[in-house]
Amino acid sequence: MVNLFMFDPFEVLGLKKEYSLDLKTLEQHYFKGQRNKHPDRLTHVQEGEKVEALKQSAVLNQAYLLLKDPLQRAEWILKAEGLDLLNPDAEILLQVMNWNERFESGENIKPELRQEEEKLFKDLEMAFEEQAYTKARFVLCRLIYVQKVLKDIELSHI
Repeated sequence: MVNLFMFDPFEVLGLKKEYSLDLKTLEQHYFKGQRNKHPDRLTHVQEGEKVEALKQSAVLNQAYLLLKDPLQRAEWILKAEGLDLLNPDAEILLQVMNWNERFESGENIKPELRQEEEKLFKDLEMAFEEQAYTKARFVLCRLIYVQKVLKDIELSHI
């Protein structure tokens, strides 16, 4: 697997480094890169060149998958800015406990969590637009916890 911080996924795909991405543009850059680098399209070249093309194709795939996911994209940008993400605030941890207690008591908290998730995505985008990376880190951390609670709720119904 490619070390995600040894390369710049924005650079690999020829995109401006910013959180707000048009996914259609991302996809176009990805497919353009794959057309140029995919080893299956290079049947006429020597084996060494095919191996290099395979490596480049794998890097393109990793860059695309990373940038396609808004949370991974946010995490990459923040780490590139030198911010550590492993600092949840006490408030969100208490809120998670509260949500879990309410869910376990039979309350339907899914609509509240979806609304919070939507708000946090907007806050995250705004923080990146303002280059307020510390705020973005805070919002991303909260968003990760909200999505974890949502996932736990969905898994409990299986």
